[in-house]
Amino acid sequence: KIWIGNIDSKLSEYQLLKLIESAVSSSGGQIDSFDFLYTMSGKGSRVPRGYAFVTVSTRQAATVVINKLNKMVINGRELQVRYANATSSNKQTSSSSSLTGGPLPSVLSAGRSDPNIDKQDKIRQLEAKLKSLEEGNSSIKNSSSSR
Repeated sequence: KIWIGNIDSKLSEYQLLKLIESAVSSSGGQIDSFDFLYTMSGKGSRVPRGYAFVTVSTRQAATVVINKLNKMVINGRELQVRYANATSSNKQTSSSSSLTGGPLPSVLSAGRSDPNIDKQDKIRQLEAKLKSLEEGNSSIKNSSSSR
């Protein structure tokens, strides 16, 4: 999968696809998928985001596309073309955070569903958490009012 960035907003999806097709065909490969990304404006029209993803049939074809299109200037803008960042589909979002790479703090994971915990256990856990928070807040209020 290849990421193509810094695309000028005047470059159409069709024009970009034709550029990629010409690069891929010279390598003997083919385009498997092409995603030209848009944002919906307040008026309901599609506005290009300035980047796209393309998946080609072989790694050799991907290398050819990157070498031919990277730093190509179109409408005064230099395209940036590189391999897309790999995403892992086997990450467990319930036990780790994609932002930190580590386990989620208990506060953030309180509402997550765990098949081993039934509703009554969840309610008891939340009540215990609320009680501990209330006790913490009352001790802070008592210490500040005694000054």
